[in-house]
Amino acid sequence: MKDLHLIGALPGWLIALIAIATAALLVQQYFSLRQRLALGQSVFLTMLRACVYGVLLFYLFGPALLDKKVSKLRRPLTLLIDSSQSMGFPASAKSAPGDKSAQSRLDLVKEKLEGGKQPLIQRLNRDYDLRVIRFGTSLEPIAPGGLASLKAQAPGSRLLESLQTIARDGAAQSAIVVFSDGITNGERKSLDGTPLPVPVFAVGVGESEGFTDVRIAKLGAPEFAFRGREFKIELTLHASGMKGKTVPLLFNRGKNLVTTRAVTIDADLFEQKLTLGFTPKDLGTHGFSVAIPAQPGEQITQNNQKEFKVDVQRDKIRVLTLSGSPAWNYRFLRMAMKQDPLIELVSFVFLRTPTDTVDVPESQLSLIPFPIDDIFLEELKNFDVIFFDDFSYRAYFNPVYLERVRDFVRDGGGLAMLGGSRSFDSGGYGDSALREVLPVELDGKGNYQPQSSVNAVLTATGKAHPVTRLLPDPKSNDEAWSKLPALTGLNHVRSARGETLITAGGDGSSSGAPLLTIGRFGKGRTLALLSDDAWRWNFIAVGNRETPQNHLKLVRQAVRWLAQEPSFEQVQLHPIPSAQPGEKVAIKLKVLKDDFTPTRQAAVQLRVFSPESEPTLVSVTPDSEEGEYSGEFTPTKEGTYRVEAEASLGGKALGKDKISFNAAFSYGETDDGRPRLDLLKQIAESSKGEYFSINDWNDTTVEKIATKLETVAPSQIVEQRQTRLWSTLWPFALILALLSVEWWMRRKWGLI
Repeated sequence: MKDLHLIGALPGWLIALIAIATAALLVQQYFSLRQRLALGQSVFLTMLRACVYGVLLFYLFGPALLDKKVSKLRRPLTLLIDSSQSMGFPASAKSAPGDKSAQSRLDLVKEKLEGGKQPLIQRLNRDYDLRVIRFGTSLEPIAPGGLASLKAQAPGSRLLESLQTIARDGAAQSAIVVFSDGITNGERKSLDGTPLPVPVFAVGVGESEGFTDVRIAKLGAPEFAFRGREFKIELTLHASGMKGKTVPLLFNRGKNLVTTRAVTIDADLFEQKLTLGFTPKDLGTHGFSVAIPAQPGEQITQNNQKEFKVDVQRDKIRVLTLSGSPAWNYRFLRMAMKQDPLIELVSFVFLRTPTDTVDVPESQLSLIPFPIDDIFLEELKNFDVIFFDDFSYRAYFNPVYLERVRDFVRDGGGLAMLGGSRSFDSGGYGDSALREVLPVELDGKGNYQPQSSVNAVLTATGKAHPVTRLLPDPKSNDEAWSKLPALTGLNHVRSARGETLITAGGDGSSSGAPLLTIGRFGKGRTLALLSDDAWRWNFIAVGNRETPQNHLKLVRQAVRWLAQEPSFEQVQLHPIPSAQPGEKVAIKLKVLKDDFTPTRQAAVQLRVFSPESEPTLVSVTPDSEEGEYSGEFTPTKEGTYRVEAEASLGGKALGKDKISFNAAFSYGETDDGRPRLDLLKQIAESSKGEYFSINDWNDTTVEKIATKLETVAPSQIVEQRQTRLWSTLWPFALILALLSVEWWMRRKWGLI
């Protein structure tokens, strides 16, 4: 299309002045011609000259032809679709809880874009240079036709970070259309006054009006607790759209109800902090949960429950000692344990047997009878270690009670037997249920030998074992043991069944006999000190102005080893940091032999239990460092995982350990499913875009977006080409033709 435009550079007043002068000249020429020619001839020649002057005046305005060519552009447009887990929640606030047929928020987006005979996604792809990107914790381009396979499974929604990243992209400098429920849980939670450089058209998905939900928002629980001591958990409860209702809060240990609490909701947006307590009685890792049953009309029920695990440990090692008489050994044994704040001691000293004759009534005796039934039938399970100190059971109770002790050790308890005339074979234990428990072989022939000189000699195992490691330096430890005074009594046994830590030194017949041995029985541990003279290591050391701490430390370390304190374990799992589902977790452990030296030859079994207690066997390989092993495990879901490790060497169990770790996304995407439509409105307003509800998304909405974009930046390019008429041949040809006609007529009429 060509248009005529005047682009002359002369001012209008000058052109007007020239036009007046030209008119005057024409008048003068007319009267001059009228004197010589007829009226018609004069007018004709004057008109020819007027045409020439008119053409010349016209060209003073600078006439030019403009050729315009309009080209339509396909402006860039980015379609950003939220694929986080919250987009899997029901789109309608009226959906019944647990209704699997309810349309999800993401499904509604797909329907609005792909539904109908002429899907809007096709129209956008036709009219724009369209990019479709799904976002959650990251950005991923998808094909416009790939919406059907899109799933709401991203663990979080970094909405604001995603918008900023796309806006900085040069390919998206036209506009962004984002479909989201407004839930954001990245590092940024608000706009913070930072405007977006391109307009954002936000399409809100989900209904905040009438949204009904109750959830456990926060939960604080200790990772470990002490047996017999109450621990507290702090939780925060949130509710929306449930004003006037009362909901029960259930606190469970495993499948057993601990307590329940009724919570009255008195506001549309409700928040309340609660504290619950529990006193554990059993050691080990225990699973707990707090839950609110699904309520009528509640839209989301996934956030009604939280689970956690607490490792119940002992705050004190409970030790029971049974001493056959108030001897020196009892005194110094009690002294060693009482000095250790970790040990809680319950001791019984037997001053008479049931057959002893007394001359006063039973009611006047200050001595109490031994509570045999209470100890062995009720309270035994509450102890960690039992000491038999020169004690013979035969005068006090039926051998059946020793079966209780045997079962106690098999289930993980510790048993120590100290020597004397009432211990081992001399105490009749060779014919009891403890014969298979003790770490020495009893055959009924062994006896107690008093008034002998017995020096303590460390074995190779004893030099490395934590029970007999009095000093950390091996040389200093050997020297400390060599300075201990000789003992004067020794119980002879057939042989040692477990590991011998100390043997009897000297030149007599007792040389080389076991003096201190340790062993295992079932899940428990046992120790045998084959003398009742260990008190001499304390008493005589003080008399020689030497430290008594060697004896005290020996007793305390023996108690800790028998109680299976973690630092005395031969299998030790290293702490495992928290991880995210799908992230590999390195599991490392250390394995020691019975002499507490590291080994690479152990058979290690490593199992990981899921939050639902489903076991997974993990392959373990030795590391470069001696005694270190490692494996890898990938948690698949959120929750607390329990790791259990067992090790054996040559078919003999070395020990086991267990530890827990948490797997959780740091985003908390499904904790609160209430749509944040106000945030989407703020984003649209601050970027000079516009907000639309998903229910209003249609052809009209697309037209509104196109119209708004035209006002921001037109989508067409106008190409213009200018042709100045003065620079063409035709104007000169026209003037020449007019002047030629005038000249010819003048000659014909005799003027030339």
